[in-house]
Amino acid sequence: MARILIIDDDFEIVEIVTEVLKHDGHEVSSAPDPVEGMKMARAVKPELIILDYHMPGNTGAHLYESLRRNNATKATPILFVSGEADPEQILAEISDTEGSRFLPKPIHLVEFRKTIAELLAGRKEN
Repeated sequence: MARILIIDDDFEIVEIVTEVLKHDGHEVSSAPDPVEGMKMARAVKPELIILDYHMPGNTGAHLYESLRRNNATKATPILFVSGEADPEQILAEISDTEGSRFLPKPIHLVEFRKTIAELLAGRKEN
């Protein structure tokens, strides 16, 4: 299946999402903050990144922009997740939303799995 990187400071969410994704056959890595997330993105070369929008010290928007400037991750689909932000706020703060989606926390598994499949399918088409 796919290599997926989760960048989220909420350990419980990371644990649950990791279990679901591994059960679905994906290879999963995670990072607890934006700095480690950028390092992991360069090392792992994920096919999809799941990015928490609100993390201490940095927003997902700042990390998103950094990921888009990096050759290794500029075309990688990104799924924003957040319990505090709405899609309009996210879209207003980032420059290019192509290949990106948003899901609110708490994550609903049916919608989550469907969104993951759509993002990965879109990557294969490009």
